[in-house]
Amino acid sequence: MIVKEELLKLIKMPIISIVILFFIALNIVIVMSNSYLKEELSVLSELVDTYGYEINENMMKSFGKDYQDKVSWINEIAPNEKEIYQHPSELLLDDSFQYENRLNHKDYQKLLKYSVIENYYVSAQEIDKKYDSIDLGGSAEYLISTYGFTGHAAEVIREQYQKLGLRLDELIDNGEHKNLFFIGKLYKMHSFLFRHIGMALIFELMILVVLITAAITNYEFEHRTTLVTYTTKRGRKLIIDKFLAAMITNGCIMFGLIGITLGFFFLTYDYSRFWNVPISNFFNTEMPLPYISWWNLSFIEYFIFFVLFIIMSQLLFMGISFILSIYIKNTYLVFFTFIILLGLGITIPGFVPLSSSLVFLLQCNPFAFILNPHEWLMGNGPFTIYRYYELATTVVWTFFLGAVGSYTVYRFYRQQL
Repeated sequence: MIVKEELLKLIKMPIISIVILFFIALNIVIVMSNSYLKEELSVLSELVDTYGYEINENMMKSFGKDYQDKVSWINEIAPNEKEIYQHPSELLLDDSFQYENRLNHKDYQKLLKYSVIENYYVSAQEIDKKYDSIDLGGSAEYLISTYGFTGHAAEVIREQYQKLGLRLDELIDNGEHKNLFFIGKLYKMHSFLFRHIGMALIFELMILVVLITAAITNYEFEHRTTLVTYTTKRGRKLIIDKFLAAMITNGCIMFGLIGITLGFFFLTYDYSRFWNVPISNFFNTEMPLPYISWWNLSFIEYFIFFVLFIIMSQLLFMGISFILSIYIKNTYLVFFTFIILLGLGITIPGFVPLSSSLVFLLQCNPFAFILNPHEWLMGNGPFTIYRYYELATTVVWTFFLGAVGSYTVYRFYRQQL
């Protein structure tokens, strides 16, 4: 009943509802910013319906035979009968075709579709060659040179890349890399979902979580009803009810904002055929080095961990806000203090000498943790190269904030109001 009363206090703060609606609208705009790719992305769904997503010898034979039929059609519609085209893109890039294009709209769209299929067919033939050429030792040295790591920090990079090499061998043996997925270098759907949309969700929720937690915790102090409220039978134990109310409210907002945003994303972009595709597949590559997850995770498994890490980071932010609120007792001062801590958590690791392994240890804070959500569980991040970085950060900070929070509540029971 007391928790319910604490929840009702938020109804008196319409600004929270306005901010939530604004964030929902903003996220829909972000999701729709890539909607022009929907038609090209749908081509892959048709390929998976026809051949499946696993790339093997039988699949490539069937794919190759159908592809040659498409090439034959290309040469039939080509204006220059003397020119033989091996791929749809060759016809599209031919100047004579551009100037003498006599195709109707339907055939031209068909040609464009075949050029998209070409990207998948040609890329699938290059997978073994690309993975045979991966040199993780060279990648480690490039990383060391680029960021300026020296001494023990450089050795840590080399050691972790050796472990990543073992994972790469396992990945290849499992055939995780040989699966159809949206071409990363063309569409960058991994970054779009897990970085751009993920970062938007993380910072939007962070703002809401901090404001809501501080507002609930400091309501009596800001409305000058402290002496009345905390002298009741429940007394100072009311602070626990406030924590529970903040957790319930923040939980509902997290599930609501995450659910609406990501639900709209998957309604816009069809991933239904790719839930079980390994996240560490060749086509998901966006940089010279492909994404290499530390574990064999399908897209849906990686996505679930992604959402869990967002929720965990927000619970950590709620814990920090709750502790600050008990000491500061003003919502806006709590918010600005939190922003200062956010800045310190991001910038302080940058002042550590790049010869010390401390540069990696200081990255294990909830503020640095949220900076690269698209690299969670991946061995691609230079400062988050450790296999258990995400687990260590969330577990250690959960216990740390639990201990500090318990002491803060204990102190609140005995301090003067």
